[in-house]
Amino acid sequence: MKFTPDGVITRLEAELGAGAVDTARDVLEAHAVDGVRPQVVAHPADAGQVAVAVRICGEAGAAVAPWGGGTSMALGNVPRRLDVVLRTDRLAALGEHDDANLTATVQAGMSTEALQSLLARRSQFLPIDPPHPERATIGGIVAANTNGPRRMLYGGVRDLVIGMKMVLPGGEQIKAGGKVVKNVAGYDMCKLFIGSLGTLGIITEVTFKMAPIPERAATIAVNAQPSDAFRLVNELFASTLQPSAIALINQWAAQTARLDGPAGGLAVAVEGFREAVDRHIRDVSAMAVRMGLSARVLEGTAHDALWTAVRDFPSPSNGHALFRLTVPLGSVAAAADALSRGKAGASTESGAWIAHAGTGTLWLRVPASAVRETFAKLIALASEHRGHAVLAASHPSIKRDLDVWGPPPPSLAIMREIKQRFDPQRLFNPGRFVAFL
Repeated sequence: MKFTPDGVITRLEAELGAGAVDTARDVLEAHAVDGVRPQVVAHPADAGQVAVAVRICGEAGAAVAPWGGGTSMALGNVPRRLDVVLRTDRLAALGEHDDANLTATVQAGMSTEALQSLLARRSQFLPIDPPHPERATIGGIVAANTNGPRRMLYGGVRDLVIGMKMVLPGGEQIKAGGKVVKNVAGYDMCKLFIGSLGTLGIITEVTFKMAPIPERAATIAVNAQPSDAFRLVNELFASTLQPSAIALINQWAAQTARLDGPAGGLAVAVEGFREAVDRHIRDVSAMAVRMGLSARVLEGTAHDALWTAVRDFPSPSNGHALFRLTVPLGSVAAAADALSRGKAGASTESGAWIAHAGTGTLWLRVPASAVRETFAKLIALASEHRGHAVLAASHPSIKRDLDVWGPPPPSLAIMREIKQRFDPQRLFNPGRFVAFL
C-alpha cells in the first residue's frame, strides 16, 4: 500500500485534535532520523490516542517511529522509511508510587529527571542514570535499553522493569508483568520490548523497582595507567566491597570527565549508609597506596560533576562517531588494554574511551574518518572476547551502507519471526534494528 499523507493527516486531526498534528517544515526537520524526514509529527494525549494513531497509520501503510526525548534517535540503522513520528511527550504522569513496596508506575513520556524529582519527595529514586536525564524519557530508556554507570550495583533496565503497557502495530493495547515484584509465571513480555528500539510496538507505561536515596555518596579518584588501574580493580573484585560504579577513563576522555592526571585514571563511586561509605573510602584508598598510586576523595559537587560527565560521555560531537563495546567482565581489562595500545583506533587525541569495569561496557569516540577501520577492529576484538560491538552514533552518510549492530547474532531467525508476528507490514522503525529488521 502506498502511503498518502493527506488522508492520514485528516484522520489524525479528527481523532487527536488539530493541535496534536504538526506538518510544519521546521518541526519535520527537527524530527528527521538519520536524515530521513517524516511527513507528519503527532502528539497523542494518552495511551488510547496512541492506539488510535497507530491503527490509522497501519491502515494507511505509514511507517512509524516512536519518539520520546530524542536522546537515542542516533542509535540504529538508517530507517528504510519514515512517514509518521509519534511523540510520547504528553504521556508524562506518575501513575502510582508505592513507596512501601519500592515500586512506581509512570507513563512513558515523562523525563527521567522529572521522575526522580517526584520520587525524591519520598526519599526514593529510580537507579537508572541515562545520559541527559532532563530529556531522556522513561519509554525511550526502556526501548533503547539505556543503562548508566551505576548498573553495577543496582542492575540494569532489564532487572528493574517489572511491568509494562504497550500498543502493538495493529493498535491493540496490551500489558505485561504487574505492579509488584513477584509476578505470575509465564512469558516475560517485558524483556521482549526492552531494547527492541520501537520495532515491536510503542511503550506507554512502565512499572519499576525503586531504591532508597543513599545517605552519602563519594568517589575515590585514582591516577593510574590502565594496567595499574585494573590491578586495583581485581583487588576490589576479590574483596567484599560493593562500589556503585567503576570507570576507567583514558587521558583524552579524562578531559571530558574532569579527572586530573596526564594518564587519565580510575574513578570508584560508593554510596549507601555513611558507615559503609567510610569503609569503602578507607579500604579502596589503602589498596591504592599499597600499589604506589595516589588517590583522592571527591564528594558533593565534585563527585556529581565527575559522574555526570561519565554518564553523558556517550554523546557524539561534530566530526566524531561513537562505539559501544560490550564484553564479559573478565575481558574488560584486555579490551581496555587493546584500546590503550591503539588496536582499535584510540591512539590519537580524538580516541577517547571510558571502560565500565563493573558492567563490561566500553564507550569509544573516534573521528568520523576512522569509523570503518575502527568498526572492523572492534568487531574482531569483540569476537575474540565473546562480546559485541555497536556503532552507537555516526553521520548518516557513514551508516547508510553498513549494519551498525555488527554481525547478526545466532538468534537472528527467531528475531525475524518475532518481528513478523508483531509487525507483519514492517511499519515500526523499519530497517533500524539488527540485520535491518
